[in-house]
Amino acid sequence: MERFAHLALRQTIYVIHTSESGKSYWNRAGVAFENRDGSFTFKLDILPQTKFQLREEHPVAKQEAAAE
Repeated sequence: MERFAHLALRQTIYVIHTSESGKSYWNRAGVAFENRDGSFTFKLDILPQTKFQLREEHPVAKQEAAAE
């Protein structure tokens, strides 16, 4: 198992639609996985040529945003 330690655990992303009757329908929307640097990548089936990155905001960026 150690030789696969560098591989990220993939998570499934779901879109949950609740009908008027209250029943929930879960549909697969894509995958998410953690990168080596601790950020996350999201790949959505509805946008196949697009990747999203989730990264921690750096203090400098927070200060710049507060100044605006």
